[in-house]
Amino acid sequence: MRPLDRLLAEGKFFSGSVAASQMGVSRAAVSKQIARLRKEGYLIESVRGKGYLLVPRFDGLLPLEILARLRTRVLGRNPTLLDTVDSTQNFLRGLAEQGAAEGTLVVALEQRSGKGRASRCWSSPPGGLWFSLLLRPSLPIHQVSILTLMFGVAVARALMLHGIPASLKWPNDVLVRGRKICGILLEASSDPEKVEYVIAGIGLNVNFSTADLPDEVKERAVSALDILGRRLDRAELLSTILMHAEAMYEGLPSSISGILDAWRLFSCTLGAPVTISSYGRIIEGKALDVAQDGALLVETEGGVEKVYSGDVTIKSTA
Repeated sequence: MRPLDRLLAEGKFFSGSVAASQMGVSRAAVSKQIARLRKEGYLIESVRGKGYLLVPRFDGLLPLEILARLRTRVLGRNPTLLDTVDSTQNFLRGLAEQGAAEGTLVVALEQRSGKGRASRCWSSPPGGLWFSLLLRPSLPIHQVSILTLMFGVAVARALMLHGIPASLKWPNDVLVRGRKICGILLEASSDPEKVEYVIAGIGLNVNFSTADLPDEVKERAVSALDILGRRLDRAELLSTILMHAEAMYEGLPSSISGILDAWRLFSCTLGAPVTISSYGRIIEGKALDVAQDGALLVETEGGVEKVYSGDVTIKSTA
């Protein structure tokens, strides 16, 4: 990170002379760079005798505004903001293949071809929180799906802090009163011996009304704006999600049991009658539990079946 960016992201006043010394330039050059950042949209105060201070705007998602709000050690520490992109997953995959560091974050204000599970399109209009995060976990490939549950817990905890009663549907949906507010997509690159990287994509409906979504999805979707009647600061929400995720991620693999216990607390799947479409098969039964590798244990007429992937429909008991 450039010295000036680091000073601004710290969220404290700093003098022009300190910045000039660290950057190896004149104070006039520092002033010019501050002026450039202001043109980019940053709100930077200048107070005589105190120096410069970055003031993150409400709902501001510029990279330094994200950094100023982060409460993590690694996750999100290298952010990129895109006005529009086909998919943050695709964009970040290119960076990952070039050796980008763990924790690299890509946020888009809008996605033209957002990705959901099974190559489905994810509607991603302005006002949502659309991001992908690069991980390089020390996990065997059969345990990578735990990360989907981990991010589900992180999102649910962040939403609950705003009074949004989130629940988790296996494997990757965050629901509010039965309607989808967030989807999580995990894509991994690995060989038989190790996981090279994982890209976690999260799409969260925040500051737009789902009434404006396409007809085929709006009846099943909900947003934070729908629930609260007000906008949330997406940078702060992002920071909270990453904070909760990192607290679990840093403890892997020993934290797996804790992640599963937390997921169970939020689950709306366990104990319910379910129908699962998995690799062309239809599985019906009662969702019993999640296994240590993240698989769903389903009690069927033929016994307990371990399901690793699929589309779950929770059947009404009314």
